[in-house]
Amino acid sequence: MKRFIPLFAILLFAGLGSLNAQNLEKPSSGNEIRLKDYTVTVAQGAEIDLQMWVVKAKKYNLVLEDPKASADDGIKFTFKQKADIEDPLTYGMKVKVDASTPVGDYLCILNVPGKGRSAVTGTTIKIKVVQND
Repeated sequence: MKRFIPLFAILLFAGLGSLNAQNLEKPSSGNEIRLKDYTVTVAQGAEIDLQMWVVKAKKYNLVLEDPKASADDGIKFTFKQKADIEDPLTYGMKVKVDASTPVGDYLCILNVPGKGRSAVTGTTIKIKVVQND
């Protein structure tokens, strides 16, 4: 019995951590961008794959433009919508850092333009650029 309680506590903690890994609950109002990680580390000259979700508050079709990112020179974002998933809208996102980008932390703003009830609240992602070894 003494061994069971610590094991149960560890499993409970691990389960709660995985629940908080990505929050895709519908917002009470408006539409929002959600990410699994809001801070990522990328080496100079490297590229990583991430996912981005647009979570809708209501059950209506959104009329959206292509996602955009405002970032410093040397950090490039590309987006590709996954057509087979509609709710939430899912995008594959690639972040590429040029080899000449200085080491440091960069805040980038992600946005999916839409008007009226299709408006989406943007979000920020922190890119930590580290030296490529």
